Amino acid sequence: VLILGASGGVGTFAVQLVKAWGAHVTAVCSHDASTLMKKLGADDVIDYKSGNLEEQLKTLPLFDFILDNVGGSTEKWALDLLKKWSGATYVTLVTPFLINMDKLGVADGMLQTGVTVGSKTVKHLFKGVHYRWAFFMPSGPSLDEIAVLVDSGK
Repeated sequence: VLILGASGGVGTFAVQLVKAWGAHVTAVCSHDASTLMKKLGADDVIDYKSGNLEEQLKTLPLFDFILDNVGGSTEKWALDLLKKWSGATYVTLVTPFLINMDKLGVADGMLQTGVTVGSKTVKHLFKGVHYRWAFFMPSGPSLDEIAVLVDSGK
């Protein structure tokens, strides 16, 4: 699992959770946060400020899952780091949903967002990877699962 923006709020949580689920975790953050990432369980820590991040990541084995907390230009190259035709998935937390709603209104904003996610999903599916946007909401059963992990020291 590759986590871009690993030292932020969602990233620090994601590092711990996917590590507790048994994944090998590669965390991308600044050098200042590398010690924290190791303490949280990251197996590999990449400093995005120490050269071309894309080139650094290309030297590693391909990933099964990427969580992108950064957005921007990362979407243009990060999907190439996934194992093709294996069920590998790229998930971004950065969506145009709110921007579209503010700019176009509720109905047109939702329509534009639907068209965007649909076209990106199909485009990347033809390239052999899954593309998703993530939205978060509270979930009692999920919080119960997390409580069990915390209670067991994971």
